Amino acid sequence: MTGFVDAAPTDGDAAAELGALAELCSLPRVGPARLRALLRDRSALDAISALRRGDAAMLAALGACRGVEPALLATWQQRAAAATASAARCGRPVGAELLDAHGAAGVWLHLPSGGGAAELWETDPEPPAVLFARGAPVDLALRRVGIVGTRRCSAYGRTVAKMLGEGLAAHGVAVVSGLATGIDGIAQRAALDAGGPVIGVVGSGLDCVYPAANRALWADVGEHGTLLSEYPLGTHPAAWQFPARNRIVAALCELLVVVESGPSGGSMYTVEAAVERGRTVMAVPGPITSSASSGTNRLLAEGCAPVCDTDDVLVALGGTAGGAAAPAAQLPDDPLEREVLDELTAGGRSVDELALCVEAPLAELATALGRLQLAGWITETGGWWEKSR
Repeated sequence: MTGFVDAAPTDGDAAAELGALAELCSLPRVGPARLRALLRDRSALDAISALRRGDAAMLAALGACRGVEPALLATWQQRAAAATASAARCGRPVGAELLDAHGAAGVWLHLPSGGGAAELWETDPEPPAVLFARGAPVDLALRRVGIVGTRRCSAYGRTVAKMLGEGLAAHGVAVVSGLATGIDGIAQRAALDAGGPVIGVVGSGLDCVYPAANRALWADVGEHGTLLSEYPLGTHPAAWQFPARNRIVAALCELLVVVESGPSGGSMYTVEAAVERGRTVMAVPGPITSSASSGTNRLLAEGCAPVCDTDDVLVALGGTAGGAAAPAAQLPDDPLEREVLDELTAGGRSVDELALCVEAPLAELATALGRLQLAGWITETGGWWEKSR
């Protein structure tokens, strides 16, 4: 199996370097760009030493990074000195205790520069210096598709995300996403429940679950798939960490599918990162009346290929479309129920709007809506009715 190098090396020098990397990642507000500046033309051990000594050239280079003020540099120097002193007292390399703490929590460090994953990162414009992981190594022999979208998805978006997650899992394709609420989490939950491979990339330490509602999903991805982060244990979520996370999602997938998205936000950050890395971007068409689909429809207008079912993704991935087709759902026999479903195909409606469209008394319409909801055909949120399949 190809994948990231397990970070429990028997070689003492390699272990010491990993420990120093972990210490650097633990510096407050370090971030991937600042970490690259710390490691420029030097090892992690040398970076810790240079920080502790207050190396003038290093401090000048770090001070040129946006947002790195003198007070932050002073904090980093203090942390480097404290880590070095603690290691000396224990007679162990810098960061050894930090490595032990991660190992005890079932979290391992992985070096993107080693093993079968090196090819994935060697041309990346912003490769991570190190990844913290729980679960199985990333298997680059697997086909990998990113699925992203808005947190405020519609019933239509939820249905499509679930369909794609299940469909890709049935073909052994790994679903890559950011474990956010909405489209991301729905697609990964569906893939997990279908027994498929999943890769989750998060924007905080693996013990700092965000959003809290996805705690069970995090645990399941860590147990049955692969959970990755650039950040060590104890790192709480911060707004700037999520765009950084999105570039790793883009790098890990072979193609990216946007299910629902507005014209800006996290999904579009991931699209930009995917384009920068030469990944194919596809989009799911949505109702032109839905703000949740305004971004995806714009992507289609700009030339992205549409996704209408799992086969579209498999064909773009270079796989074989088809397979065992799911049986078509039997439409209701009641003419009014069929008419309601036909109206909701164009997008969500209120009861009053539906009554005008189908020209039925409110009492009869309410009964039809109740039957359709019980059968799982439609959902209601705040007086707004939408198709759910």
